[in-house]
Amino acid sequence: MSAALLLLALAGPGAAADLEKGERLFRAGDVAGALAAFDAASKADPKDPRGPYLRGVALEKKGDAPAAEKAYRESLARDARFPQAHNNLGALLLARGDRAAADKELQAAIKADPKLADAQFNLGVLRDGEKKHAEAAAAYREAVRLRPDDASYRLNLGAALRRAGDVDGAIAELKQVTRLAPQDATAWSNLGLLLSDKKAYDEAQAALARAVKIDPRYAPAWNGLGRVELRRKQPAAAAEALAKARKLEPRDAGIAADYCRALVDKDPLASAATAECRAAVALDGDNALARYMLGKSLVAQGSCSAARAEIDRFAALPGVKPEAKDGARKLLGSCTPGKKLK
Repeated sequence: MSAALLLLALAGPGAAADLEKGERLFRAGDVAGALAAFDAASKADPKDPRGPYLRGVALEKKGDAPAAEKAYRESLARDARFPQAHNNLGALLLARGDRAAADKELQAAIKADPKLADAQFNLGVLRDGEKKHAEAAAAYREAVRLRPDDASYRLNLGAALRRAGDVDGAIAELKQVTRLAPQDATAWSNLGLLLSDKKAYDEAQAALARAVKIDPRYAPAWNGLGRVELRRKQPAAAAEALAKARKLEPRDAGIAADYCRALVDKDPLASAATAECRAAVALDGDNALARYMLGKSLVAQGSCSAARAEIDRFAALPGVKPEAKDGARKLLGSCTPGKKLK
């Protein structure tokens, strides 16, 4: 997240009029006019870092990241401690994958201005990408402390807390997000998934239903609804929700595997269930759920040789627990060639 603070009150007198004009044009959507005004401000006061900094903000808005980076570096050449330029440069470097350089810039921004909330937030994004989720949560929490009504800060904090293992903390943050941004489908969906993990299925279903009402094309929420219904042993309702998720994201192997499970649980003898499980396996041959459910469907149909092949592939997958392998082999033992299970 790039800071776009214009700080006109701090501008030198020779540049103030051009900076004010640039701000007005920028907010009106006239990026070209704003750039011209910021260039004029830079020439009027060659020592003021705000002209090139604001040029960088406008260039980012225009989508010209390389030119924006050059402008931020020019701003820092004028004032090496200018925090907003460090932050925005750090965000650009992070976006292109240069984590070490981004870290250096964000740390410089925070050192220059510990109250710059966007820099704390961007540091959280960086730490999340490094899978240092507790450190990410600490950075997001500081951003939230500085700007408590920013829903995006709290949304990221909730996600980091979940990844760090603090599910209760994550739920508390996401509830705050739904209060601040009641039309945010992602927040409602994520809240529903966490409540489901806590086995609060009624609350989870309500949150996920709110998400799909806000955005009927949000596949993760439909997928979450389906998984809640699977946990509630309601395969027909699960299949209905997952069919919608599957239609929205036909290449998502995880959704396909969940839909496969719902169909098999609903009717393991149905040809549609077997076909869906085969489709899920085709999307991702290493998806353990899809392999197992395909094997289960084939066992139910009495296709024992094909079932054995799938169960063997399932058991060979990395990460499958010994008890799951034993259960799969026990299932295979119930298969009678040519005889369908009732």
